[in-house]
Amino acid sequence: MDGHWDGYDSIGGSVPLDLVNTVSWRRDPARREDRLSAPGRLSEWVVLVGAGAERLEISEAVLETVKSFRETLYGVLVSDPPEVTALRKALLAAYRHAGLAPSLPLRWTVPLTDGAALPHALALSAEELLRSGDLARIRECEGPGCGWIFTDQTRNRSRRWCSSSDCGNRARAKRHYDKGRG
Repeated sequence: MDGHWDGYDSIGGSVPLDLVNTVSWRRDPARREDRLSAPGRLSEWVVLVGAGAERLEISEAVLETVKSFRETLYGVLVSDPPEVTALRKALLAAYRHAGLAPSLPLRWTVPLTDGAALPHALALSAEELLRSGDLARIRECEGPGCGWIFTDQTRNRSRRWCSSSDCGNRARAKRHYDKGRG
């Protein structure tokens, strides 16, 4: 990888949240960066976050499908109440391509044998996350313009930023600066 992923961390706590976080500075149009700018970037991301063991051959159509799903998932995560019906089309397609894993509890899976399976595997992974009991722990970074999503694993559910060394550090520096100005 050529440095394209510098500054990107898998901080979401799950593959679906890390997918949403492939857009940096989502809420700041002047700084917004879509890291899934080409099919090869999506293939790199799959390996980077551990969603697949090897690079996949990704078509432009698969890239657009994944990016569309990413934006749908983000909308579900930040809307109140969540607009879950937006996931229906992606989930129905995923189940048409899925099989049951040969174990209990029952679990639908889509093997990542090629790039065409990726949108379906991501949809099932997102459904698994949205069925879990961790939904109350999913937060959006409070950093101005950030928009990254993460699972707050702190005991008292007090995490506010995507990263204490990034948005958290900016907030502390701003508080210090404002305090000095009086």
